Amino acid sequence: MHFLNSIRPVFAPEGGAGAGSGEGSGEGTWTPPEGIPAEFVGTSADETLAKLLPAYTETHSRAEGLRTKVAQMPTRPDTSDAYTFDPGDKLKPWFGDLNSDPIWGHTRKAAHEAGLSQDQLQKFVSGVYGPMIDEGLLATPYDPATELKTFMSESGLDQKGVEQALLNNEAFAKGLSSQLKGVSENMKPEIQALLVSLSDTAAGNVLLRALSGRLAENGIRISGESGGNGVLTAEDVKKLHTDPRIDPRNRNHSDPDKRFDEDLRKRYDEACNQSRN
Repeated sequence: MHFLNSIRPVFAPEGGAGAGSGEGSGEGTWTPPEGIPAEFVGTSADETLAKLLPAYTETHSRAEGLRTKVAQMPTRPDTSDAYTFDPGDKLKPWFGDLNSDPIWGHTRKAAHEAGLSQDQLQKFVSGVYGPMIDEGLLATPYDPATELKTFMSESGLDQKGVEQALLNNEAFAKGLSSQLKGVSENMKPEIQALLVSLSDTAAGNVLLRALSGRLAENGIRISGESGGNGVLTAEDVKKLHTDPRIDPRNRNHSDPDKRFDEDLRKRYDEACNQSRN
């Protein structure tokens, strides 16, 4: 009855004994304190307390259960740097070295501010990226070794041939970007970067090599392109007879595409000499 005894004074009449003491009390003379819900009000203090006790016990039990549940809830790490993430074999190609990835730093900071625990962060990131990978919504991560292997297979070149082709492609891309017409000086660096970036992928290298080869068939060689494209054919030489690029007088030609190309002239002379022998 400790609970009843502790709150009984609330129901005691002013300046007198508590309800039910028998002194100065009588049936119908007790008035309950304001604020008690009607369903808990009895004809006496004892009856009212008897109605309140079960409600108090139930509320106390629920509060205790809630405190236990809150105490067992996952908590966030002390700092955002304490978060880790294990991508597993499935997600690993898309994540790489997280410690050097600025996006991961922002992710950890946001997770810490949101109060996520380590386990919650792990489940959240896996739950977002896993289904997107399964549904093909994420592009395959760039892998230089895979691109090189694919280019070697598509071109039919050996390792040495591929190395030379890559040099040729990069030189061709740079030369092409510098000779394009209608491109402002402000845009040239971006255009060059875009063309050179083609040499990072198998498809891009196949494209650059095909473009270079197609131009070479017409006796056109882009300035800056590597000279390792083989000996000129008789048809190439015939087309170059009137090509301004083999004339030293055109070193300062106003049109970059018609300026003297020393390497092209050398190849032209070698082809002409071979045809005479």
